[in-house]
Formats: sequence, C-alpha cells, structure tokens
Amino acid sequence: MKQALPYLTLSAPHKRQVIFLMAVISALYLFNFHVNDIWTPNESFYAEAVREMFESGNFLEMFYNYEARYNKPPLTYWAIAASAAVFGLNEFALRLPIVLMGIGSIWFTYLLGRRIYGDKGGLYAMVMMAFSVQLLAVKQYASPEIPLTFFFTATMYYFYRGYSENKLKYLLLSYGLLGLTVLTKGFPYYVVIGGTIGLFVLVNGPLTWNRIRTEILMLRLHWGIPIMLLIGLSWIIFMYLNSGQEFWEVYYRETFGRALSKKTNGPKPFFYLEVISWSIAPYSLAFFYAIIRWVRDRANFKKVLFPFCWFLVMFVIFTIAKGKIPTYMIQAHPALLLMIVPLLLDYKAGKVWKSVWLLCFLFPASLLIIVTGAVVHQLDLPVVLYAIPALGIVAIIYWLRHSAEADLKAVIPFWLMAGFLFCFSFYFPRMEQFRPYDEIGRVVTEELKVDREIPIQIEKTLIHNIPYYTRRFAQRDMTKDSINRLEGPVLALVRSENMEELEGFESVWKGLIYDFSSESQFFKFVMACADAGRGDYSAFAEYQLVVRNLP
Repeated sequence: MKQALPYLTLSAPHKRQVIFLMAVISALYLFNFHVNDIWTPNESFYAEAVREMFESGNFLEMFYNYEARYNKPPLTYWAIAASAAVFGLNEFALRLPIVLMGIGSIWFTYLLGRRIYGDKGGLYAMVMMAFSVQLLAVKQYASPEIPLTFFFTATMYYFYRGYSENKLKYLLLSYGLLGLTVLTKGFPYYVVIGGTIGLFVLVNGPLTWNRIRTEILMLRLHWGIPIMLLIGLSWIIFMYLNSGQEFWEVYYRETFGRALSKKTNGPKPFFYLEVISWSIAPYSLAFFYAIIRWVRDRANFKKVLFPFCWFLVMFVIFTIAKGKIPTYMIQAHPALLLMIVPLLLDYKAGKVWKSVWLLCFLFPASLLIIVTGAVVHQLDLPVVLYAIPALGIVAIIYWLRHSAEADLKAVIPFWLMAGFLFCFSFYFPRMEQFRPYDEIGRVVTEELKVDREIPIQIEKTLIHNIPYYTRRFAQRDMTKDSINRLEGPVLALVRSENMEELEGFESVWKGLIYDFSSESQFFKFVMACADAGRGDYSAFAEYQLVVRNLP
C-alpha cells in the first residue's frame, strides 16, 4: 500500500504518474463500453448511416433510413466507418473511435495544462478533465460531441504551442486540425476558434498596433487560412456541387440557421451557467470560485488569460445563439478546468477563503460517496461494490488530515468519480434485457430472413435504431388501420394491445420496449430498468413483431 500511495496522491515521478493515470482512465473508459445496443436517437443516425455507407459503397454522402442526411459533416461517420472496416459492423467498432478520441481529449488537455503551467499543472488538468459528468455522459456513443472535443482541444494545444514557441510546424498543424474540427461539426467553428485565438492575441500584451501586427504576421495566416478552408470546406463544396440547394438549405439550417433563427422561449442569458454548474462536476464549484478569485486578483490574471479567452468566446457566442443545447459547452471544458489549475498550484488566501476553497472540493466529493452508495443500492449491484463508497469515506478522512495538500483536492474527487463510473458501468449489461433491438434484428434477418426490400412498419412512432438492426427502411407513424390496408408481404412492429384488430398477421416475436419517445434521458431510463428488474414494468409497453404474406 505504501508503494501505491504516491500514485494515488499524484506524488509519484511524473512520467510514471502520467502512465499510471492514463492506464486507469483508459481502462475505465473502455469498461463495458460496447455491451449496449445502439442508443436512440442520435447514435442511431450515425450507426445506420455508416451501415448504409457499406451497403451502397458511397462514403461521401450520408443517408439515414435511406433518406439523405445532410445535417452534419462527415468526419465522425468516416472515423466510425474506418473502425467498422477493421472490426466489423458492431457496437464495439462503432463506438471504439469515439472512446479513443475521448481519451485523446484528456491527453491534449494534459498537454495543454503542462505547456501553460508545468508538469503538475498538466496532471491537475488531466484528472479534472477525465471524469467530468458531461464528458462521461457522451464518451462512448457514436455521435460528434467527443470527436469535436478531440479536434477542438488538439487545435488549441498546437496553436498555443506554435504561438508561444513561434514554430511554424505547430501553427500549421493547428490550422489543419481546425479544418478537421470544421469537418466534424460545421463551419461555425471557424468563428468560435478564430474568435478565441483573435481575442487572445489582441489582449496578450500592450494594445499597440506594432505588437498586434507583429503577432498576426507570426501566425502565418497566408498559409493557415488556405489549409483550414481547404480541409474544412472540402466536403461542403463537394456536396453543394453534387446536390445543390437541397443540401445547402439543410446544412445551413443545422449550422448558422440553428444559431440565428431557431425559435426559442425567450432569451436565456444564464443557460450555460446552469449547464456549467453540473457539466464539469465534481469541479463545478471550484470553477465558479476560481472566476471570483481571478476577478479579485487582476494582477495575476494573465495566468489564465488563454483559457479565459477560450471560455469567454464560447460562452458569449452560444449564449447569443438562439439554439441552446447543453453539449455545446463540452468543448469549453478544458478551458474551464485550466482556470482552476493555478489556484491548485499556488494559492495564498485568508483562512475564510481557504475554507471555502476546500469546501468546493469536499462537498462534491462527499456527495459522490452518497450517490455511489445509492447507485449500488438502487440498481441492486453486487454487495462487494459497497466497498467503493466505504473506501471513499476513508479517503475523505485522510484528506481532512492533510487538507493543505493541493494534490488531494484534485485527486480525491477524481478517484471517487472513478469509483462511481465503475459501479455504474457494472450495470450496463443488465439493462440489455429491456433493450431487445438486436433480438428483433436477429429474428428479421437471421430466423425469418426477410427480404431487405420489404420495409418494417412501426406503429405510432419511429424507434430510431430499428433500421440499423433490421437492415431495412422503417416506416414510422403507422396505425393499425394503415397496416391492415397494406398489400403484399408485410413486416410490422406493433403494440400487443392492438393485435386483435390486425387481420391475418402472425406474431413471430413478443417483448418489452421502453414506452417513451427516447432513451436519451439516460438516468430516467436506468431507473425504469431498475424498477422493471423488480417487477414494475409501468415504463414499458409490450410489442409484437408480426408478419403477413411473407414469401
């Protein structure tokens, strides 16, 4: 135990400490990441689009449910397709590049923290980034949030390194990565990242024309702009030439159109402050404390100038934008956490302020112990997992006896969050008994071997991952009457309560499906599964897969 303690408290030799932490983070990110069927709806769009890419052989245009999907650029699709080409079209392959880019985002946050604040600063940035709540919520699902975070953070790292060292190769690399960022989510990120870099260069010294001109020339924009435009806009230009105005209308609506013209319920100036209050937990309170301290300590504000410009530009742009989604701020997480780092490294304050500073870490850590214990209890996990919150209590006691050590402020919440993630991931396989989508697909494609030209009719709604698992077009919003009127071979997924009104159909499968519009409200769905495991199926409806006149 004495040999392990330095690694647990960030006091081991730096290189070994980094290897140990990245091994722990990678193991937890990869634990049970592939055991669940595709989640709906967002992951279904990407999984099915990639499946249709392989079916058609067309990897430049995206289709979901055999209808053109122009909403997002292709880089996430391509990353998933590359993985599927190696490992096959399955949940492991579809999610692997996302998980790896999540780990990569943590690595670039470490590199940036180390570049700005030194070795220990890099470690603090790493542990705070690794298990923040919102990152964990999207870390393993096939969607663009994590790839965007990866390329965004890598862009910022190589820009800062190239700018601080005046090295062209790093600046050119940052321009290329900015192009890939745009190829992941869209051209508004030219504005977001360009605004961040522009603001930082503007305020990083005296406001004199000579200094600003010199630094702008140092950025080699005559090289950078063509690189980032060529990479970032290549697919947009191709698609516009290929599909014209039809493509542009959809793509614009999903980028600038969403930001500038989306209908809202009025201005929400505090929306993203509310998001930050939970999204970077367990370090949210420490961030708000850091903001207050940096406003009071303007003499040392330059220590956080780069991450502050990063945060400020993103916060202002997305607050002004009419369309507001919590995941838009994930790419600001490295900046938010980097603003905490200098206070962990060297913080001098009075007794009251230091007590508040300690509480910013102690309160969420204590809450994590309670939540982890509640998860083990509510989800009926193995009794041995109660050891994790018990060890958390021991860690808190040890921490209180060494409360002056900054390392513990950063690392105790990290280990508690790691324990919570382990317990929660332990439950993932058990949820699958209430997620029968792959079973439905197996019945259709392997047992019945229904011709792929025969669509599947879905009563009332579209279960978004059904096209992926049944490998065919899914017709949504059907009624029992419209299904009855169909001629020829019919394959349908209907509620059991309407079976008596269907004419001439044979049931080939029966099971429970979650009876809400989406499982994307994850914790709500988890509790529904836990209740179902105890015999309460009120959140589920019984469905049947039925056929008529199959050849």
